[in-house]
Amino acid sequence: MTRPQLSNADTAKRTIGGLCVVVAGLLVGAQPMEAQSGPTESEQFQARINEVARSLKDHPQLKKLSQQEREKVVEFISGNVLFVVLHELAHAAVAELELAVLGHEEDAADDFAALQLINVGSDLSHRVLVEAAKGWFYSERRDRRDGEKLVFYDEHSLDQVRAYNIVCLIVGSNPGKFTDLASEVKLPKERQETCPRDFSRASRSWTAALKPHLRPVEQLKTRIEVVYREAKGDLIPYVQGLRAIHLLETVAEHAADGLAWPSSLTFEMQSCGDINARWSEESRKLTVCYELAADFGELYRDFGFASANAKRRKSK
Repeated sequence: MTRPQLSNADTAKRTIGGLCVVVAGLLVGAQPMEAQSGPTESEQFQARINEVARSLKDHPQLKKLSQQEREKVVEFISGNVLFVVLHELAHAAVAELELAVLGHEEDAADDFAALQLINVGSDLSHRVLVEAAKGWFYSERRDRRDGEKLVFYDEHSLDQVRAYNIVCLIVGSNPGKFTDLASEVKLPKERQETCPRDFSRASRSWTAALKPHLRPVEQLKTRIEVVYREAKGDLIPYVQGLRAIHLLETVAEHAADGLAWPSSLTFEMQSCGDINARWSEESRKLTVCYELAADFGELYRDFGFASANAKRRKSK
């Protein structure tokens, strides 16, 4: 069967921009745009945040917070979990589509996740990505607080490096718009000047890598199974919240729509006994642990509120 030819604009849209529908669908709800009526997209997402925040009102670590504070926690958790899922989806694409990676695969996967959120182009998607960057900053602060030693041999880059790389891609996508963000995280001027180049190279690289694997419109979609395993104790509210957001379903639907995967995949959330997320080549399974979502909640509790309060004091 002959693959339909795509213009350059169509190619860019269906590769690095094509999977952006994943995020757009997640942030505004799964129903088609033409079927939406009533509340705006941002209002719909805020309603989902409110609903999940209310479901966490009795959680031992969050019950003392106000509804507004819980909403901030949920947005932080959602942004970070979404970034992780997109990061692992990049690993799945590298393995299943046999993509060439010139450089460190973990860094390339971070670039992929960031680019999906950047290219949605909405203030909300950018804010979610900023929350993901903050997650790495907070993680580094926690390690320093707890006396954790830096591990220079790990396959992942150091937390602050990952955070600044995400910020640089955001700034590089629109330097004029994100000057305040660069200043807030103290990204030096000389580094800011390289960010447009970094964004352009990352975008071109992923576009070129995915172009041969676009799913022709007449080809059947590959089956991607979605599974939410049960959990116990303090993790139960996170299970309920992540299900309510339909995170895995939305990512799976649009991953199947955009790319011609060679065989079926599974996206799964479960209790793992540790804080983790992973892609398994043997089982072709993307797994996100509920403990990871809970850990993001703890990060925001320990560092997010202090950061938000400090920012409010400076604005007065």
